[in-house]
Amino acid sequence: MPRIYPKVAKDMFLVQGSWAFGFMGVMLIIQFVKIMSSIFSDVKIVSSLFKDSGGVNTYFDSLFIASNIFMLVIGIISAVSVLSHYVSNGVTRKDYFKGTLIGTLGLAITIPVAGAIISAIITFIVNLLNIPVNMNPLDGSMNETEGHLIADLILSIIFTPYEDPSSSWLLAIFIFAINIFTYYVAGWLIGAAFSRFGIFGIISIVLAFVLIYIEDILISISLGLPVPSFITITELPLAFSVIGTFVLIAIYCWIIRLLTKKIIVKY
Repeated sequence: MPRIYPKVAKDMFLVQGSWAFGFMGVMLIIQFVKIMSSIFSDVKIVSSLFKDSGGVNTYFDSLFIASNIFMLVIGIISAVSVLSHYVSNGVTRKDYFKGTLIGTLGLAITIPVAGAIISAIITFIVNLLNIPVNMNPLDGSMNETEGHLIADLILSIIFTPYEDPSSSWLLAIFIFAINIFTYYVAGWLIGAAFSRFGIFGIISIVLAFVLIYIEDILISISLGLPVPSFITITELPLAFSVIGTFVLIAIYCWIIRLLTKKIIVKY
């Protein structure tokens, strides 16, 4: 029997990629609106969450923040809707799982790479035309914790570990990719759990937050970013944090695989 999962991987990459294309297009329009508003308004357009001084965050940075929720949502959709589509068309659950995993890995790499290229082009045009706009990177203080578990958890969900692209494009893209893939797996788990257990799948939301929180702490320590006060470890090699994150993601993917094997699909 021919292997089906490579085709599933291609299909998932293209389908989810088309969603990402639309999402990135919307973010690009928003970026242009922010730039134009900053030019023609006395009040600089800037999120007080990121900067206290006037300026506009780069397209890469805006995409960095918004992509987390986007990937979480399409991860849920994958388990709730896409699985039933494939199974009803004769694709095995194993092929669906492997294909989705591979296709999404490709998407998680493509989004930050495309975002970095677009952001560089925008910045080049702004500088070339001498447009009076300050393109500011995200402020590292956005990761500062409040000393409370709930507050720290919320911050880790909204503001994932960040590396300034101006310091290292490669590392920034790598961290971006890890972040959004983690969010996809979290959404995938939530969707699979609710599809399998109904309302009792609500416990998966807690497990998804745990995944995001641990990934946030591991990467933040390695990048020298603020972490909750109860964390006594102040230094970790980045390789260790990345391996730890991948191991954790692998465990969650194993759980998702078990769930998708038992989901009842209505034809």
